[in-house]
Parts: sequence; structure tokens; C-alpha cells
Amino acid sequence: MNVESIIQNFKKEGFVIISNKKTGLNSKVILDLNNYVDGLEVKRYIPFSKIPWGWGSLLDKGPFKQITDNEVLNSFCKKLFNSDNYVFPNMMINNKARWIGPDVEWHREIFNIDTYAPGYSPTHDWKKLFRVYIPLDKQTKENGCLEIYKKSHEIESLDYDDMIDSNFGHKRRVNADGMKLVHDSCEHLYCEMEAGDMLIFNDKIVHGSTSNKTSKDRKSIVLGARHDVKEFNQDIYDKATSFRQQFIETNLQKIIDKLKGSDLYSDFNKENKSEI
Repeated sequence: MNVESIIQNFKKEGFVIISNKKTGLNSKVILDLNNYVDGLEVKRYIPFSKIPWGWGSLLDKGPFKQITDNEVLNSFCKKLFNSDNYVFPNMMINNKARWIGPDVEWHREIFNIDTYAPGYSPTHDWKKLFRVYIPLDKQTKENGCLEIYKKSHEIESLDYDDMIDSNFGHKRRVNADGMKLVHDSCEHLYCEMEAGDMLIFNDKIVHGSTSNKTSKDRKSIVLGARHDVKEFNQDIYDKATSFRQQFIETNLQKIIDKLKGSDLYSDFNKENKSEI
């Protein structure tokens, strides 16, 4: 495997996909990972359902250590950063549930840098940060595969809207004007992938996904990676996470207050009389 060419493509396009034949994450490895997840305590469920959505951090747990120990991934990191000084600070599994797994808004990971890399600058340090995305199930347009805009990392800055997603988490989406710029200047790609493939993308790449329209869940590993050259800034982290928590609580309370005393269904109880 030519690591140089992989890094060249990554820098040019803002992402690169490495097939499972090269990653070594074959069907047996994927089966072991899925079986391990099936035995874990569920941390989060899809709201208003009994379908698991998240299992918390899986960093270095059981067979998931195979991911951070992966030879291809570590060769990529060493070559990209020209250093052995890098870390994988977080690893999660997301489940886009069968039939009801929701859309994910267009966003950049860098919007939340103060949460996952407090002390790093979104302007000066973005080349030191990337994501690793590994499907545990085949990913297609129908089940809501990841979608990206090629070379969108080259757009210097994009404005975002703070929002609450369908899982009641705080998110930051690229706003409508920003998405017009992205859509007009960058090529859109559906990242249809096999289980065990590895998508590595820059934290400035604009990405999202549609809902799962199939009868099977669509799970994926999301791993953070960074060149470990700055200290974790606790004050920045506390401020960022406090804002995000307060945003959720404040805006949900506003919705509740607005609903109190209102009759959302009154229009259905009125006779529509029209004179002829």
C-alpha cells in the first residue's frame, strides 16, 4: 500500500477511502466487533423507541483496540504528521436505525473543536485533526450512507446555526447561505462503502447523511485523531460544553412554555363553513 499516494489524495480532496482489503478489517473482524457491541450496555436509545443509538466510548475496549492498533491507520498518522506524537482521543459507534434513523445535518467537525480539542485553533490547527469513519454494515444511498462535498475543506470559513437534533443533542449545521456556496463550488459524493472500509476525512470537510430507508440498522465507528501538540485546555472545554448544555435546556424550555395553554389541534375541531 502506497501511503504517500493516500496522503496526497487526502490533502487534495479532503478525504480518502481505503478498501477493507487494504485495511485488514475483514468479515471476521467486523463480526467480532458487531458481536461485542451486541453484548454492551446501551447508553442511548433513539427517542421514543427501544432501538439502540449509542454505546458510549469504546476506545481500546475489547476488540475495538484493533482499530487504534490498525497498521494502515497508524502508518497514515505517522506519515501525515511526520511524527509518532498523535492520539486517538475518542471512539464512538453511531447507529442509524432501520426505518427511523434520522437525517444528519450538513456540518463540519471543526465547528465543535472546543469540545473535542480544546486549546486547538479552528483557523490555524485544522490540519492537525481528522476523523476516521468505519462502517460495521454495508452503507448505501438507501440506508443513509455518509455524504461529503469534495474539497470543501478549502473553503476558509462557513457560518453555522446552533440547533437541537432529533436525538436532543446540540449540533451546529452549515447555514443555508453557506450550503449554497458549498453546493455551487464543490462536488457532492455519496460514500457508499463496504463494512471494514475506512474513510478518513479532514475536520473541515462538509458532510451529512439522509435517513435510513431500509429494514436493517446501519452502524459505524467514528474515531477522532489529532497531532498531539497542545495541552488540553479545561477552561475552554468547560465553557464550550456548558454553552451546549444550556442551549439544549433553554431552547427546549422555550418550546415547552410556548406549548403550555395552547391547543395545537384546535383547527381540527372547527367546522369549515364557507358560503356558496
